[in-house]
Amino acid sequence: MSWRYVNLPPQDGYHMVTSFVSVADYVSGGGKNTLLLFGVKEPFVNVGVHQEVWLEVDLEYTKKMGIPVVRRDLGGGTVVITPGEQDFFLVVRQEDAPSTPSALYQKFLTPIVNVIRSYGIEATLKDQDIVVKGKKISGNGAMSRGKAVVVTGNILLNLDVELMSKCIRVPSEKFRDKMAKDMREWLTSIKDEIGYVPPKEEISRKIKEEFERELNVKFEDSNLTPEEIEEWEKLAIEKVNESWVYFKDNRHPDLRTERCVKINSSLALCHIDYKARKLLRVTVRVFNKVIDEVSISGDFFVMSPPGFLERLEDFLKGTVPSMVETKIKEFFEKEKPVIFGFTQEDLVKVFNELMNKPEIQEII
Repeated sequence: MSWRYVNLPPQDGYHMVTSFVSVADYVSGGGKNTLLLFGVKEPFVNVGVHQEVWLEVDLEYTKKMGIPVVRRDLGGGTVVITPGEQDFFLVVRQEDAPSTPSALYQKFLTPIVNVIRSYGIEATLKDQDIVVKGKKISGNGAMSRGKAVVVTGNILLNLDVELMSKCIRVPSEKFRDKMAKDMREWLTSIKDEIGYVPPKEEISRKIKEEFERELNVKFEDSNLTPEEIEEWEKLAIEKVNESWVYFKDNRHPDLRTERCVKINSSLALCHIDYKARKLLRVTVRVFNKVIDEVSISGDFFVMSPPGFLERLEDFLKGTVPSMVETKIKEFFEKEKPVIFGFTQEDLVKVFNELMNKPEIQEII
């Protein structure tokens, strides 16, 4: 079976997060399964599609330093992408991909595990990440688009922990120092493990060879089609638009709180961070004894259907607290989402906890 192998020069952040989208459209239209490799020209902050920027990014620092904040079409958490990593994007037809996230990651990340192990590093797959003795050395994600499935990820070659810690939002500078220390304890790189960074050409070759071996396919060296490049340029320009970067923030401008507060006898705002398999952030506004507005964000992955989260938020508006669990179950049964990071039961727990907060109990 012949697949396409495309190795490109370094790109900016807007082109990085849109490359696999145009390739997914090509594959959906009957094109060959594609492995795309390249790195980034300069650092940027990469925000997950389900995250609120104000909760995740130190915008004062990124604006001061001219570091772009780019929202991708993929779930997961906020990461700082630097030239010190090798990025890969695998796009395959839906019928060639396992239907469950765990099987998907097992199949398509094993080649990356093998590449890291080839340097004598004890790498193992843990959910969608690759770790070395508990430390992440490769962060990955997946999404569906049309008739294609996309798996994206990286291999951390050399860490810039100081830059990473400065771009992420923290409650205080003291906490930032702790974050930098924590990052060193849960992140690692090829250089940290073996003392040097192998040439990227070597790593690219190994990635190509391991995918061929593990998947029993043959790659043909190729380029993107003119149609892919045209769409890619269009998508990259759209990603620069602040209405996209801040779409989640602008969707809920009145829900910016990280605590619970009773505004008056009929209005309360309440926020919870809940650690399911991934982080789930939920904020609600309760007005006149019903849920008036909901924001659901976090570093999880909603692989399908598109727009599920926003429709769920809208569906819960006007719900009386006693009916939240029923409404969530009804919506999940109707839409049958494929989610990696939290379950329907997790979401019910979050809303039950929110509705039992004293600030909300006082007004309902």
